[in-house]
Amino acid sequence: MQVLKNYGRIVALIAVFAGLGAGAFAAPASAEDTVWLCKPGQVDDLCAGSIEGKNPAYPGHPETPLGYTRPTDAPIDCFYLYPTQSSQATPNSDLAKDKPIRRVGVQQARMFSTVCDVYAPMYRQVTFNGSQANYNEQVETAYQSALSGFKDYLANYNNGRGFILLGHSQGSAHTARLINEEIDPNPELRDRLVGAIAPGANIHVPVGKLVGGMYQNVPACSALGEIGCLVAFSTYKGYPGDSAQYSRLNSGYWIHKEAKPEPLADYEVVCVNPAQLDGSNGVLKPLINLEYAFSVPDEETSASPWIGQPDYYAAECERQNGAHWLNIRTLDNPDDARADLADVIVDGGTNYHVPEVNLTEGNLLAISQAQSDAYMAREADRKAQADRAAKLAAAIAARPAVAAKLKTAKTKYKKRRVEVLKSNRLMKKAAKKCKKASGKVKKAACKTKKRQARKKASAAKQAKQAHRQVKSLTAELAELDKIINAG
Repeated sequence: MQVLKNYGRIVALIAVFAGLGAGAFAAPASAEDTVWLCKPGQVDDLCAGSIEGKNPAYPGHPETPLGYTRPTDAPIDCFYLYPTQSSQATPNSDLAKDKPIRRVGVQQARMFSTVCDVYAPMYRQVTFNGSQANYNEQVETAYQSALSGFKDYLANYNNGRGFILLGHSQGSAHTARLINEEIDPNPELRDRLVGAIAPGANIHVPVGKLVGGMYQNVPACSALGEIGCLVAFSTYKGYPGDSAQYSRLNSGYWIHKEAKPEPLADYEVVCVNPAQLDGSNGVLKPLINLEYAFSVPDEETSASPWIGQPDYYAAECERQNGAHWLNIRTLDNPDDARADLADVIVDGGTNYHVPEVNLTEGNLLAISQAQSDAYMAREADRKAQADRAAKLAAAIAARPAVAAKLKTAKTKYKKRRVEVLKSNRLMKKAAKKCKKASGKVKKAACKTKKRQARKKASAAKQAKQAHRQVKSLTAELAELDKIINAG
């Protein structure tokens, strides 16, 4: 198949995933109706297309299907902000779904529909003709547009569900600010933050720490299944250099509203290795959609457009001279003839920022799935605890009334027992008279006997009913006491 023969060339064309430029200032955008790139149920939902694909055969391994499936009813949401893609002439883009944006949306966000319902708003991002050299009005316009989409999502689609934030490059920078301003100081939203993935934004923490710096409450992830935490990294092959764009605070990409932390030497860029966090021992799990590699197709025709490249790359977080980065390397199996796709994309350079999402996407999906599972388990446990608390409160509230009813029922049963004994004596007395009497007296005496027998039967029935009520209330009170004692 020709497309597979050109696999390296195909993936190389995905290099439009991110970029920076220079241009004039623009006024911040006002609140506006959200245009959705991905939204469940939308006719042109880009995240609803095929997720089928395969791992091509490689030494010691046959060709295998990727095996991803979508849940019938995803338990959580994902909110995605794409990287710099717009080549529009203005410094900030409009909300048109240009082909480069649609392409990167498929490549980076679609596969997350195997974990969550994906919401991806268009936003007035800083274009290649704008300036991201630092925080400015163009950046503010882009952020306010992204924030508008996030608030629309929360108000009209979230319905109190847990969510994962996804971004890359410029999208990660705006994601980072959303966390900083909307989530980190908000306990209710923070409680619903399942996780965040934001590579390529130079999010910082104190050196060697998981939290502090940019956020006071949202830490870098340190364990599989940890929720409410952040995965971020900057990918290079070897030392990034003394003036790297990513991985460094002194010279790196910075469009955050706040100033860089001081002193710089006390802080570093976050590096969470997704291939270590997911239990893959540092081995990456790349995923690429071949139909969206060259451009956006007029219509999707391949039933199985995705391809993986397992057991080819590995990565580890490294520190050197103030840089903190995800260092990528090939596993160098001498029998493996597969192309070094990442090397093709970056054309021999060391900065792997552009393909870093696709190179780690399988690992990121595993992390997100584990977070979703842990979040839903926590919510189920909370519901169970709430149910137990409600049951305990109801038991405590109900016990006095049940105890009072039981006391009354016992008194009633005792009275009915007395009536049974009394009616039994009267019936026996009447029976003797009936037996001894004769003539007209006998008829009246036997009639009295029958009347007393009916009274005895009625008293016995009422006593039985009273006894059943005593038993029922005794059991009910015992169950309430059991709930209260277990409380």
